[in-house]
Amino acid sequence: MSGLAVLAGMFGPAREAAAEEPILVEFHYTPVPEVQMAIWLEDQDGNFVQDVLVTQATGKYGIGNRPGVWNFVSSWRAPYGPRQNVLPVWSHRRGKKYPRIIFHDDNPADLESLGWHENSSSAENYYCRPLTDSEHETISVDTKTCPSPKVFQSDKGRFDPKGNLVFYPPRNDLVEFEPNADHDDIKQYADINDLDAVTAATPVGDMPEFTTLLLSPEVLAKGPLVAYVEVNLERDENANFDYDREDDHFVDTRLENYGIEFLGQPSVVYKVDFDPRERAFVGTTKYLGYGDWNGATGSLHPADGKLSEEGGSGADRLRVMTKNGDTFRWGVFSYGKEGGGTTSDGGTDTGDGTGASSDSDSGGATSEPGTGGDDTGDDSGGWGQCSQLRPLAPIDDLALAGMSFDRVQLSFRMPAQDPDFELTKIHVYHITGDKPLTDELLGAAFLKSFSAAELGATEGLVTLEIGELWGDYTYQFAVVYEDKCTSRSPIVGGEITTQAQEFQTVDSFCFVATAAWGAPWAAQVAALRSFRDAYLKTTATGVDLVRFYYAYSPPLARVIQHEPLLRGLARVVLQPVADAASLATRASHGG
Repeated sequence: MSGLAVLAGMFGPAREAAAEEPILVEFHYTPVPEVQMAIWLEDQDGNFVQDVLVTQATGKYGIGNRPGVWNFVSSWRAPYGPRQNVLPVWSHRRGKKYPRIIFHDDNPADLESLGWHENSSSAENYYCRPLTDSEHETISVDTKTCPSPKVFQSDKGRFDPKGNLVFYPPRNDLVEFEPNADHDDIKQYADINDLDAVTAATPVGDMPEFTTLLLSPEVLAKGPLVAYVEVNLERDENANFDYDREDDHFVDTRLENYGIEFLGQPSVVYKVDFDPRERAFVGTTKYLGYGDWNGATGSLHPADGKLSEEGGSGADRLRVMTKNGDTFRWGVFSYGKEGGGTTSDGGTDTGDGTGASSDSDSGGATSEPGTGGDDTGDDSGGWGQCSQLRPLAPIDDLALAGMSFDRVQLSFRMPAQDPDFELTKIHVYHITGDKPLTDELLGAAFLKSFSAAELGATEGLVTLEIGELWGDYTYQFAVVYEDKCTSRSPIVGGEITTQAQEFQTVDSFCFVATAAWGAPWAAQVAALRSFRDAYLKTTATGVDLVRFYYAYSPPLARVIQHEPLLRGLARVVLQPVADAASLATRASHGG
């Protein structure tokens, strides 16, 4: 049965018995920027019931299950290192296991490397090459775009042949494969990743958010439920969880200047108990506990004062917020039976919002349902403003315009709506490639959501900008909007090719140098490439030398790339040349 039909059954005039009707539930919270989070339901006996939401770095891009060492140093959109500590309580409570992903590169010497995987790498459509500390600070805060992405390719991995399993799914965004670079296993990643329906965009941060869910009759039959949220944030350290880059993280000795520390305070968990059959709001300001700092188990450590509780850190990753007179960090509103606090036979429902709801196990005070907010003429204190299902018309006149190599502007018109229509979010999807976005491909696309509060006025022409793109790539875009009752419009799509990134040098690599230093983006390789472009390619003799090098160096590079001793000898020979090339190039640019 489609979601539209289910909602029609919920709000239509011909209602079935209340026990057979789904019930709408809203989850309210205000996260800080760049968090990873998961929302899920359990029954009163602690049995996992249902996923509600997981942010896309975990649900779509597989940061919990990807090749490499778990505590690899990090950087903006780092490609390697399974972050098993990202949401460990949620992942273990689900109880679902997946094949462990390891490097496709079968050279044992490369298993602890950030960059020595060119022989098993293919074009990357999301992750960036590892960054130095200074690059990370510039890119993650300022530019938010990968440097020269067409130079970097990534090892997408394969299933562990030993049959080891983990609690996180692999990425599901891959739609194109390179036969001579990718392992056949990656074609199965999307099939075994079962989080597509609940994966959501990373919240913008420091703005009120809410997520809705229609509970099925099967879930309602389980009785009162428990709503959990787990929130994590990289590099969120305090005195109790202070980690050093050199001593507490794995640093690739062959690329020791790349990567930053990422460990910090562990994930924090909130919970509230609620009965979805009662029309009421319940919330809490106190956290229940926290996960393992390294994600080794799914243990929930009780609140003990070790986490920070202010400044957007630790337990304050969910901000204290006030809505409709209720103050909370984590809150749930259920529309209840008949959507209005009465039983199916018209009698008074016991959950009429006149009494205080029970405290959660965290010991924190919960909000009294229906005690504050605007007077709406019912007993919900301003909560529960969804009244009916409506079919939504698609947007009109979608136009795409390149603003720079890494930014695209979308403009479109919202269609005319009924007077009581209330927009909640506009979702913008994008993916690289030539295949137009369809409903079937949305699960593989990157998602950016704009809340109504963030957008402001949405009448007439709406203009949005999407950043963090790559230069000289073809992108497919699609736009969907959503109202307060979770109705979604049909998708409307378009295509654009971004401008070239002017400073990129994306043609042939320095083959032997790349083999010697492990990555085409190493400083020595970059210096040699710059010298080639500035000097050798400007003279006839230089061009002949470059052609000779391209013809005869690849076989030599393939020999040395798997032999540590030969790599070392190549670096000894090439280092003075790279230094001289760097000096010459800098001199030609005035310093």
